Amino acid sequence: MRRRGAVLCVVSVICAALLGLAGCGNQGTEDLKESGAVNGSDSAKTRLVFLRVGTEPERKTYWEEAIAAFMEANPDIEIEYQECGYGDDFETKLNTGFASGTAPDVINFTMASMGTRVPLGQYTALDEYVNNWKGKDDFMQNALSLGSVRDSIYGIAVFPDPRILIYNKELFEQAGLDPSAPPKTWDELMEYHKKLVKKEGDSVVQTGFGIPTSGSNMQHYFSVFMEENGVKNLVDEDNNQVLCNTAEAVEAAEFMKQIADEGIIRWDSNNKDQNPFSSGLAAMTLGNTSDFHNWNQGAMEGKIAMAAPMTNKEQRTFCGMSFLFMSGETQYKEEVWKFIEFISSSEQMWKRYEDLGIPPLRESLKDRFIQISPEDNEAIYDSINYGTGSPKVAYANSVYNAVNDALEKVMYGVEDAKTALDTAADVIQQEIDNQ
Repeated sequence: MRRRGAVLCVVSVICAALLGLAGCGNQGTEDLKESGAVNGSDSAKTRLVFLRVGTEPERKTYWEEAIAAFMEANPDIEIEYQECGYGDDFETKLNTGFASGTAPDVINFTMASMGTRVPLGQYTALDEYVNNWKGKDDFMQNALSLGSVRDSIYGIAVFPDPRILIYNKELFEQAGLDPSAPPKTWDELMEYHKKLVKKEGDSVVQTGFGIPTSGSNMQHYFSVFMEENGVKNLVDEDNNQVLCNTAEAVEAAEFMKQIADEGIIRWDSNNKDQNPFSSGLAAMTLGNTSDFHNWNQGAMEGKIAMAAPMTNKEQRTFCGMSFLFMSGETQYKEEVWKFIEFISSSEQMWKRYEDLGIPPLRESLKDRFIQISPEDNEAIYDSINYGTGSPKVAYANSVYNAVNDALEKVMYGVEDAKTALDTAADVIQQEIDNQ
């Protein structure tokens, strides 16, 4: 029943997709060409189509160089590079490709996409390749696990995106806190937060922990605290059990509200520039490695640091991830795996670190990575190692929307945590029942 519903969902977008995909530049439906043997003098070559999500110029440069290096090492394989921006454009392009029989052979997409595309057979299980892969034992176990659905591996991680505790050492010193001892527990976080809050009358002019009160990314903050309190995820993807309103999850939302009640500067998570940490008005927050790079400039350069994930019952954080997937429709599985294996090599991981600042996911590169910046890079490594990603379910967007709505009500005092999260759980359960 779920598979049939998902198929109908894909078919419903075809008409719209055929009108064109302006958001993907010159990679519209007509450019999702069939892979296969190349015409002319290169007819002995196998031609693959690679589609990646995102249009960042620096990542495009990386992919073009990596593909060129791969084709030089494998002259019998040719790869056509395609890209498309995040959101509906990418989803529509991919849906159209699968519906029309012109899907790409290799796909770089998100963790959450597995919830929809694995049941449809659009991603190939990679177990037979991974089990014989020399790099398997060297790959970070958690990163490998995040690419799994029901004990089968479908994606090989490429770009980790952990949420890391980032703090301002200068503000710590001003408050009499040890700048080399960031909080490790909820109790310490609350203690530090209280010491760092500054008010002028009833107005908060500096806060301890920069936490949002609205926006579509609030669920990331909630996921961190909820999982640190022992909850597996917003929903259990193995059995579709809703977990966002368990007693431990409610306690996590209540803790977020306690932080707010002690004094915060309100901001919308849809706009990172509003985060008071970015302007030196918050001493701590959660962010990714790109956020750290952007904040560690100008007046704040050298004054901020990263810390390992905190714990209440467990040491956890949220860790997003993008993966390489083998299309379920490709006729060239061996060639596709050869490309995935190449991109997952130690050499390519280190190149991504040097070119893009992307943390490597090989255990053999851990010491080399940490030695470059021991304090910060160990925190990054730990955040990947203890990270839990988005629930891999077809109704993930409904989960995010319901949880974000609930958290906004909690943070603004419209509803208590239990009431708001019970309502969110009911909405999610209805979505599950409709699958």
